[in-house]
Amino acid sequence: MKKILFTLTVLLAIVGGVTFVTTSTVTAQAAKKHYTVVPKSLRGHWRQYNAKKHGYDKVIFTKWQWKTKNAGQRKWYTLSGKKFKVARRVGGSPWYSDLAISKAKWGYNVGQSYSDEWPYWKKVRHNGKTALRCYMPPLGPGKGRASYYYHK
Repeated sequence: MKKILFTLTVLLAIVGGVTFVTTSTVTAQAAKKHYTVVPKSLRGHWRQYNAKKHGYDKVIFTKWQWKTKNAGQRKWYTLSGKKFKVARRVGGSPWYSDLAISKAKWGYNVGQSYSDEWPYWKKVRHNGKTALRCYMPPLGPGKGRASYYYHK
């Protein structure tokens, strides 16, 4: 009788241990998505006359998008703060939005995530009117910097 009771106790302990291991909850960490919002000072439709191409370069900032089109082009170049891509990088969230905006002393650096050499945008007064300044810092030694002004 003692052998049967001992065997049942051992068997019950094994079944209980297996049940505990299989039913324990695993907490999976969901990947956080960071939406990029355009600052209110940049939002609107802006344009600049391009004398070389005899047309207007256009920029549109909405709450979630940045769209630009040079004079003579048919298609808009668009970056969205709501569209996501997967990045294989160390640490942090693997998801990032197409649009990246960071604040600097020259204004807001607006461009595609994880890329270089995007212009800075800042709302300023130019010739007595509200304008959006596009500032391109020098891209290398001996290169000049440029500023363009877009008006509503």
